[in-house]
Amino acid sequence: MRVWLALLACGMALFLITAPPRAADSDGAHNELYRGIYLKIIPADPDVKSDIPLVDSDHALKTIKSAIDLIYERSPFNAKTLDLLKKRGDIVIIYDPGFPEWSRGDVTLAAFLPDFFEAAEGAPGETVFVAILGRYIIKHSPAEIAAEGIVHELVGHGVQHMHGRLQNLNGLNVECEASLYELQAFQDLGVDKFTGHMVRFRRELEEHHCDDFKRFMRKRKPWLMPLWDELDVDVVQLLSIFDEYLAQLPK
Repeated sequence: MRVWLALLACGMALFLITAPPRAADSDGAHNELYRGIYLKIIPADPDVKSDIPLVDSDHALKTIKSAIDLIYERSPFNAKTLDLLKKRGDIVIIYDPGFPEWSRGDVTLAAFLPDFFEAAEGAPGETVFVAILGRYIIKHSPAEIAAEGIVHELVGHGVQHMHGRLQNLNGLNVECEASLYELQAFQDLGVDKFTGHMVRFRRELEEHHCDDFKRFMRKRKPWLMPLWDELDVDVVQLLSIFDEYLAQLPK
């Protein structure tokens, strides 16, 4: 592991300095390098009562590895993008059963944390791409974790962070682009497109997050609108058009 840094979030002071492929922190957290991705499994706090039954750390680690395997074995576009991010910095997946701290209404499954780590002294320009997975998403299938937790957060938002546009785009455009990467993962992994969850995902993608992008296409590239009508969407082509859409937005 490259010499990183102080953990900034959650009020913890954790240092990971040249960690070996497998290691444990003093607090019992498990650190492991897997397929070039740094995994950190934080144990449950015995003094905190959870709102749902928690999976144990070994099960969480195995599930996350299975999700990573699915991406590399069945979603080549997203795997290639993950490898691109690795060339720009370290990729970290953290499982924290205490995340989110509180849930009311919509449940937060995972998050991309661009400022979770700060680069170590002597490593200027180092980027650390961090996704945190919580106690809710870890109970999903490996395919759902791969698409929703890893591809959406690490690949989608990671690319935005790499290009320096994560903070400049409005929330809808941020989610539109990340959700397109997620859609590619769902398609690659053969997730049933007709479940209630997938129908809601597709509708939210097209009618909410990508609404402005689709209006741009309808006005500037109407002959390409049938791309949205396909059962298996050509996500790569849509992402190429999305770059054109971003280029014409006011700076």
